[in-house]
Amino acid sequence: MPGLQNNNQLTAFSQMPFSNKENKTDDFKQFEICPLDLTSTTKQSRSNMPEKIKHFELVWIKQGHGRIEIDGKMNSLKENTVYCLTPGRMRQYNIEPGINGYYLSFTNEFIRLSDVYSKTAAWFDRYDLHAGFAPISITRETQFALETIVQKMKQEYINRFEGRMELLKGLLNVFMIYLSRNVQVSPVENVSAGEMELVRKFMALIKRDYVNKKMVSDYANDLLVTPNHLNRLVKKITGFSASHHIQQLIMLEAKRQAMYPSLSMKEIAYNLGFDNLAHFSKFFKNNCGKNFTEFKKEMLKPE
Repeated sequence: MPGLQNNNQLTAFSQMPFSNKENKTDDFKQFEICPLDLTSTTKQSRSNMPEKIKHFELVWIKQGHGRIEIDGKMNSLKENTVYCLTPGRMRQYNIEPGINGYYLSFTNEFIRLSDVYSKTAAWFDRYDLHAGFAPISITRETQFALETIVQKMKQEYINRFEGRMELLKGLLNVFMIYLSRNVQVSPVENVSAGEMELVRKFMALIKRDYVNKKMVSDYANDLLVTPNHLNRLVKKITGFSASHHIQQLIMLEAKRQAMYPSLSMKEIAYNLGFDNLAHFSKFFKNNCGKNFTEFKKEMLKPE
């Protein structure tokens, strides 16, 4: 796979310089933070395979450079930039020595079920729907504010102060509010909170059920709305139809599985719920622009 040989990957958080192993409770599986320091928080990749992330990730590069591969596409990491990654992406880091910054990971529930989750921070809803990976350049003023918040997060993370989880949720939301001031997200006019929530539920459903449900009508039934209504709302908020999102999710997973040398096209088609191999082959080429064999060879050839 191009660019994955001899890479360095972020390690388990048990090796964090300011981590306390006693903190590894279920609560702290919802939120984790570590510095980007190669000497203590990265290790040599053993499998040279990307990792499928389970939670939201924020990677803040303060100084230094590197690369990150997201779903087979290499991206450069730049200074004074925060990178947001959504769950389900396949990613692997290639970080150069001397990097300085922070890595945050949190569950969907951790941020959105917080009592302080505000409309100001809710830009993240639209960001989550529109993009799976995008850089956010931050101003010097914002950098100072974010650094102050991160330092408070670190203090709460390693100590057992009363109400620490509630405070961490609040600090994360404040972090997101400051970050939102540097985000260019096109506003969606005349969208109610209920409509936004319906689209979020649809996006969550397709991530869970796309193997067995590939029709818009299937999800409309689950959400107790008509297919036309669902399509209209999804396109209004995301810019793309509901069927487009279903197809793109299937295609994304097909590409991820194609990265594994041991998986054949027949096995991947079966894993994704295709009974007809010819149908899958046609679907792959129509959505990828190249056939499965060409794509797999390109992904697995040495750099």
